[in-house]
Amino acid sequence: MNIIFGLAVTVSVGILICTNPDGVLSAMLSGGEKALNLTLKMVVIYAVWLGIFELLDKTGLSDKIAKLFKPVNRFLFGSIPEKAGDFISMNLSANLLGMSGATTPMGIKSIQELEKYPGTEYAITMFFVINATSVQLIPSSVLALRTSMGSASPADIILPTILATLLSTVIGVLLVKIFVKGKK
Repeated sequence: MNIIFGLAVTVSVGILICTNPDGVLSAMLSGGEKALNLTLKMVVIYAVWLGIFELLDKTGLSDKIAKLFKPVNRFLFGSIPEKAGDFISMNLSANLLGMSGATTPMGIKSIQELEKYPGTEYAITMFFVINATSVQLIPSSVLALRTSMGSASPADIILPTILATLLSTVIGVLLVKIFVKGKK
């Protein structure tokens, strides 16, 4: 697939260079500039959220968040190691804030922790489904993208996002509970 995509881009750029060299060059430069600006904005947003999560961890508030999520974790994942539950709780809270990129380190740590123990296949499957569907109360990444692109009302996406992610998560959780064995 990469070969086909690379070939299509190369042929397209080659044809455009022959037919409209000024347009191709200006479009490539403009696109590169927009990509760089968007990347910088997203890096700043992720840095802020990752900094907040680091502060939560250093102040001990992450432990309190983990305790709040303990009944939810028990219902969703069954019996899991406490350390994995802490990572899962932080991952879930980052997902609730719509910081899907910021959840990756905590997601990796939770899976690594779960893999250390036999019989956690159910919990790993459930965790994967919940991360793939991720309920978002505040879709921060999408709001940032819409704001950076000059949307007149970037917050219009909040209610549809909550409804769509909630529905997909409920359906995913139900399917895992029905079809995946070994919860207990």
